[in-house]
Amino acid sequence: MLPLTSRTFALTVPLLPSPLDEIVTTAYLLCRVVDTVEDESGSPVSDRVQLLTELAALAALPPDWRERSAAAAERARGLLGSGTPADEVRLVAGLPVVLENFTRLPRAARGLVQECLQDMAIGMADTLSRRQSALEDVDEVLAYCDVVASTVGRMLTGLFAWRSGGAAAVLPALTARADSFGRVLQLTNIIKDVRADLDANRCWLPRTVLADCGVDSPERLRDPENATRARAVLRRMIAIAHRELVDAVAYVDALPSADAADAAIRRFCTAPLLMAVLTLRKIWRGDEVFGVRPVKISRRTVAAAMLTTRVTAARPTALTTMLTALRRSLPGPLPHDAPAPPPARTRRSLGEGIEAAAARLVAAQSPTGSWHEDYGSMPMFLAQYVITCHVVGAMPDEHTRARMVHHFRVRQNPDGGWGIDIESDSMVLASTLGYTALRLLGVPADDPCARGARAFILRHGGALAAPHWAKLMLAVLGVFDWKGLYPFPPEGWLLPRGLPVHLGRLWCYPRVVFTSMSWLYARRAVVRSDDPVLRELRDELYAVPYDRIDWRKSRGTIAATDSLRPRSWLLKAAFAALSIYEARPSPKLRERAMATALDHVDHENRTSNYVGHGPIPKFLDTLVWHFADPGGDAVLAHAKRLPDYLWDSADGTRVQSFNSSETWDTSFAVQALVASGSPGAREALRSASGFLERNQRLTDVPDAERHFRQPGRGGWTLSTAEQAWSITDGTAEALKAVLALDELGLADDVTPERRLAAVEFLLATQNADGGWPAYEPNATPAWLEKLNFSDVFDNLMVDYSTVEPTASCVTALRRHLARHPDGPRAAIERAVSRGEQFIVDSQRAEGSWEGFWGVCFTYGTWFGVKGLKGSRHPGARGAVDRACEFLLAHQRPDGGWGETIEGNRNQRYVHAATSQAVMTSWALLALTDAGRATSPSARRATDFLLRAQLPDGGWQDDHLSGAMMRCAAMNYDGYQRAFPLWALSAVADSEGASS
Repeated sequence: MLPLTSRTFALTVPLLPSPLDEIVTTAYLLCRVVDTVEDESGSPVSDRVQLLTELAALAALPPDWRERSAAAAERARGLLGSGTPADEVRLVAGLPVVLENFTRLPRAARGLVQECLQDMAIGMADTLSRRQSALEDVDEVLAYCDVVASTVGRMLTGLFAWRSGGAAAVLPALTARADSFGRVLQLTNIIKDVRADLDANRCWLPRTVLADCGVDSPERLRDPENATRARAVLRRMIAIAHRELVDAVAYVDALPSADAADAAIRRFCTAPLLMAVLTLRKIWRGDEVFGVRPVKISRRTVAAAMLTTRVTAARPTALTTMLTALRRSLPGPLPHDAPAPPPARTRRSLGEGIEAAAARLVAAQSPTGSWHEDYGSMPMFLAQYVITCHVVGAMPDEHTRARMVHHFRVRQNPDGGWGIDIESDSMVLASTLGYTALRLLGVPADDPCARGARAFILRHGGALAAPHWAKLMLAVLGVFDWKGLYPFPPEGWLLPRGLPVHLGRLWCYPRVVFTSMSWLYARRAVVRSDDPVLRELRDELYAVPYDRIDWRKSRGTIAATDSLRPRSWLLKAAFAALSIYEARPSPKLRERAMATALDHVDHENRTSNYVGHGPIPKFLDTLVWHFADPGGDAVLAHAKRLPDYLWDSADGTRVQSFNSSETWDTSFAVQALVASGSPGAREALRSASGFLERNQRLTDVPDAERHFRQPGRGGWTLSTAEQAWSITDGTAEALKAVLALDELGLADDVTPERRLAAVEFLLATQNADGGWPAYEPNATPAWLEKLNFSDVFDNLMVDYSTVEPTASCVTALRRHLARHPDGPRAAIERAVSRGEQFIVDSQRAEGSWEGFWGVCFTYGTWFGVKGLKGSRHPGARGAVDRACEFLLAHQRPDGGWGETIEGNRNQRYVHAATSQAVMTSWALLALTDAGRATSPSARRATDFLLRAQLPDGGWQDDHLSGAMMRCAAMNYDGYQRAFPLWALSAVADSEGASS
């Protein structure tokens, strides 16, 4: 009878030593009778409950068990429908015979089987009484698995200890994992039998998982339109099974293998576990579990599994290695749900949380109407600021210098160095510049902070091992020889404009930086100074005497800590060619090239009002003018604007990653406050409207074409209008903020004509691939990235299309068209369609979008979902469903999400140690945009945000959430006030709409 009712057990039970094989066979057949009665969904629940109760009583072998078992068998046959397999009908009819065998089992073994049967039958009866069409949540599914399978796991464990002294010796370790051994086998059955169960009008999948994945009823799993959502359900269930599998493998690993009987028990347990893993792999690799045909592994695979079991079961290392390798292709194991944390003392309701957050955000508004927030995170920017000030003779006052030193001390890593940002491991780049800045700020070489930094630098090769960026700054100071830098002449500006390597074709940021670098290199600029600190730095920064350094040989030296972007063969070839030219450059060409480079520097400086295109360009341009026109008007103008980059905070005075991110932060703050509907925010919104109106660019950059500039009229910058570098996503978010304000009657000054100018800027900046860059339409071939010689920064040479600006521009254009339908409809619709196609095409296989300007996949995925919300693109729904599947797979047990900058660097999701409010907000906004604001996952995320809210209404994360060039984490302090408010408001709005 065993081979007719279970192919798997028929193969594995004979592996057991005697008399376990006979005991387990009888036990299995009795359990199968109970299971057959429970599965008969065509019969009334009350009849099945009554019969299961009777079977539990028969397990105790009452005096009249023969008569009662015959009557129970007859009643069971009457309940079984025509769909019940004939072999199972015969087994139920033979219940008295199976019980007869049961009476012959040894007393101790019979007691273990009896307990299992009673727990199973009573548990099934209770489940049938309470269940409707699906179980409520994962806990209920696991409780059901405990009833039907963990009971068996505990029975087997007891039988193993009864038969084997070795198993008895490790009984506590086995007992702790026995439930998981049973659960994983039952979960595998639930997953592979989903279609058969649905056809039989039953479902063992939890409602919460279905709801999380956007499936409103189990029957919809068979709908082809729900294929992506059904696969999300599958991923979640396999992840749950995988979690139990980890403990199940540990269960088998704990079994002894000292003698033949113990080895046989290990083989018996290994075989079904191995087949479960193979079944889950087969399902996940593409078998349509919701199709008509049941999912089964082939007989050949079963035979191979049995052979593998015989070879590996008695070898613990081989067994665990094999199972670990096999399960790597499964969705990662879902973490065990952590106990719910106790309610915070400031725990608020959703409405209270929104009002408190809105009040906190309003309180952070600056007098100008903007949100002027902290935007600094890179110690090397502060170091370059200090070096620049020292060269041009504009060192800050004593108090500011002390606060700068404080920042270096506070942000120093335990190994003595500094990272590229305040969260990252130490690098020679930041450490060399940081040490140099400390010494220029008056910190003596024997100061503990300076000593630690110098020790780190020397351990990693000294300043010779720093990237090009650091070496150039040191060369200007006269503590590094220009011969130690690869040549970077300004003659690149004299090449024909159509050549891809022309400097003017680069992304605008490196274009500005490289122009100043090339001028300084051609000039071999060195400060004239008798400062003794500079002479001392020549001795302190190198492991060998300064006058014995082979500078040309050191060009290729780079510390392993800093080689984040390995130098390509093309770059090495280019440097070799430039070295040949640089040996005897043409004086006339050099003079023309330097004049051309200086013209471009001058144009950028004047059009940006000497604010500059970020800190590095600002500092380099200041140095250029110091050597080109010492004490001239340009140097004075630059020196006047240098303090624009400073920010004083609790950790000292730091340098911002831009002069500010005011427009960017203000645009998000406005959208969050409008979404909140807070009555107390109206005056703040009115003031913000004035700021946005004053900071829209209303004129084009003069002489733009000759200087390779996008005109920029109608756009907004990251900071303020005077900086004059319009950005695409900043313009899009500002336009959306204006449109939201207009609906409240607060945007009259940003007239429809000015909004149209913003639209025209967005239309003019779309890339050929349909996406949007950060600044200007890309004119750079992708292969030019191979000439990136920064060593540190990735994706530096090309203004690539990325999902964030693309989604921002698409949503802004849609909203403008809805608000102003008489605009350039055809052009907008064409641009939106191309943008949507780019978003769909750039989605990763696992459903995420990679963030370029944020950390990382929660950020990019929110933008991807937002960009496709309301889209008519045929692939939009599937893309959004896959995105939700990705987010659900990475939600933490406490309901939140959290990532680190390592995810950007490695292009994979890297969990932070704890959930973060900002990243949770992005994920929650994505779920809300996908129509899942009321799903269990969204409710858990909402609950996390409310628990994490501070008494003042804000939030405080442990990790930075911004990013730059896939290498550095950026601080956007305003994110911690705007995005949680926005997310909670979106949930409240969805709940209101649904009710």
